[in-house]
Amino acid sequence: MRNLVSFIAIALLLGACTQKEEKITKLSDLKGKRICVLTGSAGDQVARDRFPEAEFLDMSTSTDAAYNVKINKADAFIFDHEVVDNIAQKYDDLIVLDEPVGKVEVAIAFDKSSTALLKSVNEAMAQLEKEGLLKQMREKWIDSDYEQTPALPDIKLEGLKNPITIGINAESEPMMFISNNEFTGFDMELSLRIGEILGRDMKFVNMRFESLIMALKSGKIDMALSAFNVTEERKAHVNFSDPYLVQDISALVRK
Repeated sequence: MRNLVSFIAIALLLGACTQKEEKITKLSDLKGKRICVLTGSAGDQVARDRFPEAEFLDMSTSTDAAYNVKINKADAFIFDHEVVDNIAQKYDDLIVLDEPVGKVEVAIAFDKSSTALLKSVNEAMAQLEKEGLLKQMREKWIDSDYEQTPALPDIKLEGLKNPITIGINAESEPMMFISNNEFTGFDMELSLRIGEILGRDMKFVNMRFESLIMALKSGKIDMALSAFNVTEERKAHVNFSDPYLVQDISALVRK
């Protein structure tokens, strides 16, 4: 009996070691694996369509999802490329697979009754596109491998009339995050530039990502600007601006 117990223990140990050493180097390796997703995101939908046999772990923040991959409680985190790539740059033991899982449009969300505000924001973003500022922002926040957080433009909105209340989730660097106790990132700069064009102040409410749509519908916020993926499911509940980014959806894995 003692020999049998020892044999089982050794077999279990060898099995654990084999699982631990297994590397994921391509998307097909994710078949049947444990995949973290942010509930309701475009990455969530694409991942479930692409890997129906996988075990899905629903997360509320990219930080939690990446941590689960890092400590081997999950095999991958599938989300917007710019977010998972930023995470991989911070940790030597994580990497983003070369092949994208899919594509996603990123836009600003509005309650379906806020048609006038949606129209004015679309016009402001069209102006930013025409002036080349959206391209400059992408180069600054997304395409660069910055070591120090880039500076926001010196735009003063405080005191302007008719402030717009914006719901954010400051958990997705480089889109919207906290640095030196201040909100910053691509989406933060975008909101400041929109406010400057519209001549309106911007007030920010940081909340859990899954609360943003309900906050829009209840009137707590006027728009949601936080790397918001456009999905068919979300279109049933909110309206979206014209997309200001089209990004890959990618898989973050351990090296």
